[in-house]
Amino acid sequence: MDQPEDQTALAFLPYRPLVPAAVAFACGILACEYSLLPRRLAWSAIVVAAAGSPACRWLGLRGTALLLLGVGMTGAGWVRLDLTRGTHPPHHISRFLGDEPTLVRLRGVVASDPEVRVLPPMPLSGDSGWLAAEARQTRFDLDCLEAEVGGDWRAVCGRLRVVDHGAPRTLCHGDTVVLVGTAHLPSGPTNPGQMDGATLLRRGGIDATLSVGERGTIVETGSNQGGFFAMVYAARGALRRTLQTTLASDKHSAALLCALVLGDRTEVGEDLEEAFARTGTIHLLAVSGFNVGVVAWVVWSITALLGLRRRLSGALVLCVVIAYALVTGAPPSVVRAAVMTGVFLLAILGRRQFDPVQAVAVAALVLLVLRPFDLFSVGFQLSFVAVLGIILLNRDFAALLRPRVSLFDRLAADEEVSRSRRLLRWTWVVASRAAAVSLAAWLAVLPLTASYFHLVSPITVVANLLAAPLAAMLTVLGFAHTATAAALPALAGVPAAAAQAIAWALTGVVRLADSVPLAWQYCAAPALGWVIGYYALGLLVVGRRRLGLSGMRAAMLWVAGVVVYLVAPGSTRPPEGMEVTALDVRRGNATVLRFPDGSTALYDCGTYGRNDVGRWVAAPALWHWGVRTIDLLVVSHADADHVNGIPSLLQRFKIGHVVHSPVLARAKAGRQLLEMLRKRGIPASPVKAGDRIEVGKGNVVEVLSPTDWLLRLRPNEQNENSLVVRVAHAGRRVLLCGDIQQVGATVLLHAGIDLRADVLVVPHHGRLMPATPEFAQAVRPAYAICSNRADHLPPATVAAYESAGAHVLATCWDGAVTVTIRHGEVEAAGWKKKAGP
Repeated sequence: MDQPEDQTALAFLPYRPLVPAAVAFACGILACEYSLLPRRLAWSAIVVAAAGSPACRWLGLRGTALLLLGVGMTGAGWVRLDLTRGTHPPHHISRFLGDEPTLVRLRGVVASDPEVRVLPPMPLSGDSGWLAAEARQTRFDLDCLEAEVGGDWRAVCGRLRVVDHGAPRTLCHGDTVVLVGTAHLPSGPTNPGQMDGATLLRRGGIDATLSVGERGTIVETGSNQGGFFAMVYAARGALRRTLQTTLASDKHSAALLCALVLGDRTEVGEDLEEAFARTGTIHLLAVSGFNVGVVAWVVWSITALLGLRRRLSGALVLCVVIAYALVTGAPPSVVRAAVMTGVFLLAILGRRQFDPVQAVAVAALVLLVLRPFDLFSVGFQLSFVAVLGIILLNRDFAALLRPRVSLFDRLAADEEVSRSRRLLRWTWVVASRAAAVSLAAWLAVLPLTASYFHLVSPITVVANLLAAPLAAMLTVLGFAHTATAAALPALAGVPAAAAQAIAWALTGVVRLADSVPLAWQYCAAPALGWVIGYYALGLLVVGRRRLGLSGMRAAMLWVAGVVVYLVAPGSTRPPEGMEVTALDVRRGNATVLRFPDGSTALYDCGTYGRNDVGRWVAAPALWHWGVRTIDLLVVSHADADHVNGIPSLLQRFKIGHVVHSPVLARAKAGRQLLEMLRKRGIPASPVKAGDRIEVGKGNVVEVLSPTDWLLRLRPNEQNENSLVVRVAHAGRRVLLCGDIQQVGATVLLHAGIDLRADVLVVPHHGRLMPATPEFAQAVRPAYAICSNRADHLPPATVAAYESAGAHVLATCWDGAVTVTIRHGEVEAAGWKKKAGP
């Protein structure tokens, strides 16, 4: 009898029913997050699938039945995420808060393991001693119980992310505390290309954030409430303390062991962590499937040596893996590896064939059912894409890289081949297999690492070949050290000494790979079309046999796509006119000027605080616009809030030329910056009033201050000698004034210069000075931009510029402010509108 048409159409597909089920469930989660479909539609899909799929199956319409099952799974994913989001009751904490920080007094229960983070000294901190010193910060989640409102305590619910800037406190999961701090609802991105922290917190179940300053209070009112998670966090803390105390003489090794064994990177150091990230070995520091594999292999080997039966060995391995996943906090990659390990062990014990793709689908379903928001996490995406790449591509790459056996070796008997030749052949085979795994994983996650981290690291393939075995040995030694320290303290020094040697070897390998020329490069995030095209080409390679393509031809198409992206210009076209964007860096300044010919200038980059605005604000904005080269960097003066973001930009972008104030080198931060530029071979030169700098084709930056007279009058003052520059385009003017104060403004007012401008970046972030009204009348801008925090922006300054006819925009109200000069017209817009005064 002939098969039904839809069954015949599906006959060529391998029988992996959980794969489309997992895909459909994930699609339902995506639909719930990004679409406005009504809730009843998802429930209807589930009901229709439950009723229609068995009927179609009974009628022999297998394809239709599977289609209905897919629809039902999509609806199930939608409903699962909808139930996770829930609704806020009237007494939810978010109903008492707003976008602006509010002083609150709360009582709640510590809902996570408090994490102490080391904040490194800020580069180019200048005379700001608190920025030049290391600091510590404690973070934990708090389940709210009560809040003091109007002098009365009210019952509230919701979870807050608490950031404690005071001295580290001895808090544990389950402790009941009363604390006083400033709380506010998470805000969305205020700059182009910036990470959406509010959405990340929402997906993590966090409703608001609360900051406890150094003078804030946290009072413990109840002891640990116990419970399962309290025991898990206590075990994690005990392991951490064992590693830190027994290796107190070598904090570097202790930090690496904590990272490899527990996933705790708080003590690793930002510089070393960046090196791991750039070389593509950061997964070794974050507990992942790699660590789970090491743990499972060690336990299985021990049980084999003890002669245990296979069923008992498998059960022990599974129990240890589950316990390890809980102790490490169960990140997506660990849960995925734990579930796959369980599926593998069940297949062995049940004498069934193990299908790794089916195991990945099982792991995805388990994780998404338990935590549907994990679908949007970077860890989930990288973990699953990497393991799928290894499963689907590893065999092809291994066949491509394995050594070719000569005719002599094929004809000769084993005893006729020398031992050294056999050893060389075995080494080559093992190395080719390892390289195939590393290459497959790197190619699989390449678009994701470019999108999320703006990194392309070809050195990853080689670095992992050397670093992964060292990390595996260090992980084993970490567990051996903790076991011997607990059971036989006298022998704990043996694994500790070996661990220290391997830790330094691992660090050396990563540092060496990081220093190789062209080993890695920062890049703009690829457009969604690029990502889809990349994986479409990858699917051609995977399914080339069914499509009738040769492996070489399919691989060439894939490699060509990668090369085209790397050498292609920025994905975003230059603006039609000139764009001036004052980025929201809180209390500081970073202003980007983009010209129609594609050239880019940056005026300062810094903030008064520990946030690296070069890395987290300016760089994402530039990549958002497709900028890869900063043609001109203007450094107005050496204050930290204008320069401490520049070091990160030097790592991420090519800098054409730097101009700076003549007094820059008279400040410590200025000398440090000039030394950085010298080491990188970036030309830098001082400029003063009367100098003109050309940017790109015909774009001129004119310097108005400091004048010779001002340099003689105030030779050691950074603010008064800030570079004041003016840029003209299409008959319109833009004036940027740095941090000039009363003297600098007075000199400009009496220098006989026509100060009129259409756009003004207000001097000193809007700080009020006696000359402010006169200066505002002299410039008479159409738009006056203040780059400052709301609590540091005087209303009198706003009033002075409004009296001069200006429309005042502030980054604290509007987010990043972009002014566009096109065809002689001037338009301004804020990236995100906030409540103004």
